[in-house]
Amino acid sequence: MGHQHLYLPIGLTPSTELRLQLDESATHTAEDNYAGISNASVGTKIKVFDGAGALPKVAFLGTLLIPGGNHSRYLPQHVGIQTHLLFENEISDVVSLGYDIGAEWSGETDNPDLFFGLCLNFQPTDKLSFFLESYNLYNSQKQDDWAKPGHASHFNCMSEMGAAYMVSPRLQLNVYGDFNFNEPSKYTNLGIGLAWLLN
Repeated sequence: MGHQHLYLPIGLTPSTELRLQLDESATHTAEDNYAGISNASVGTKIKVFDGAGALPKVAFLGTLLIPGGNHSRYLPQHVGIQTHLLFENEISDVVSLGYDIGAEWSGETDNPDLFFGLCLNFQPTDKLSFFLESYNLYNSQKQDDWAKPGHASHFNCMSEMGAAYMVSPRLQLNVYGDFNFNEPSKYTNLGIGLAWLLN
């Protein structure tokens, strides 16, 4: 499968951000070949608390997943909603720990997925940073696509790691890789990206 990802965050106020995302995928199998929009969403991130001492920074993240109807091979049939509370603690000048909880309605399942994520960030210099993340989903109904063929699971456990390098004050280079613990052979992804600060 090939995948292109476009993510556009727009600062509306010092504490509010508008987020637009559009992904395109192409799938090639022995039986079929097809391509199209695989994710279309609009959302917002709102800063709730700046943090103080041991108290973490807190932000709210809300996302609306746009459906594709019967004509899409990737997009959900119905509107999806994701809501998250994001937390971050500064452990030292170069290390921070992020964690978040949330609920996600994919637009495909009757029950929401419960989400829990944990991310360790390491920034040894102003230009270079690394991260290691675990993000996990739970659904009260077993999901067929969360396990090996012929099985189903309540849990979907994934991990991602990556690095970012500031080439210039406006240009950032990203490399990352993620995989699924439930079925590593089914989902493993390596990627490279660029981030450009417009203003």
